[in-house]
Amino acid sequence: MAIKVPTLSQVVNALDSFFKVKELKKDPSMSRFVPMVYKQNHKWKKTLEPDFQKRFNGLMIRGDDKVQTVFTASFPHDEILKKFISQSEAGDLLFLHHPIPLESGDPRGNLGRGFLPINSILLQKIIKKKLSIYSCHAPLDYNKNISTNRAIAQALHATIESDFLPYGNGRAALIAIIKPISTVNLITNLKQIFGIPYVDFAGKNLDRIIKIGIVAGGGDEAEYSKTSREKGAQAYITGEIFSHYESDWGKQNTIRLQEYAKTVNISMIGVSHAASEFLVMKTQMREWFKEKYEIPVIPLAQSNWWF
Repeated sequence: MAIKVPTLSQVVNALDSFFKVKELKKDPSMSRFVPMVYKQNHKWKKTLEPDFQKRFNGLMIRGDDKVQTVFTASFPHDEILKKFISQSEAGDLLFLHHPIPLESGDPRGNLGRGFLPINSILLQKIIKKKLSIYSCHAPLDYNKNISTNRAIAQALHATIESDFLPYGNGRAALIAIIKPISTVNLITNLKQIFGIPYVDFAGKNLDRIIKIGIVAGGGDEAEYSKTSREKGAQAYITGEIFSHYESDWGKQNTIRLQEYAKTVNISMIGVSHAASEFLVMKTQMREWFKEKYEIPVIPLAQSNWWF
């Protein structure tokens, strides 16, 4: 039976248990990127929960004890935090995939700056209003029931065949079977599913795709699409095909990936980092929260997914 108005402890314990957050000593990515963006400002350690500072998953900000509404989002961008602050009441919870913002760039626009610190003014408003924030990164990528990748497979009515890409305590990529479809029609479907005006594309246009590789988020590694192809996939779906970042690494990696893309007989399709990881928030996670608690669940979408 669903709980009408849960306490914050009940929600946190349920999330920790379902995603086995305590079993992952440190998030393999966020344990590097969070300290990196705050290297010039150590005040973040006074703001975030002590256990989060060890694991970089779980409860980040502790607010009031009664959770009346849950909000979900991919990243704590300014736009998202402003919506959360304006639409919430004391005690409400924001469930995030990433604990810090990411500008991953636009394939048809500006390059991104990469990971950034949370807006300190907005963070203080969240604390003052007694709101809570919970972030689940790697465990939400490899969970066997609900994950960023499984939400994509579900939206495509695909049958999961296997997983790959060791990450944390699991595997963060899938191989799945879909009904025969062309690259053109698959792109049309993906644009509709993710609400994006265009995709990032490389590789070949194919007439018949029946197996796909899925890596939600940052899939800008040639090895991921290579593995997908080796496992029989004709298409590789991810958030980022190329590294559209201002950094030297981003520019150099994009050149490497462009050269690689010329050599492969696979459709490589990027649907934006944020959009690829928001799908689970508005589908599987929304249903998970609604099954457990009789409270509203509000997914917070970005106005521009190619951010």
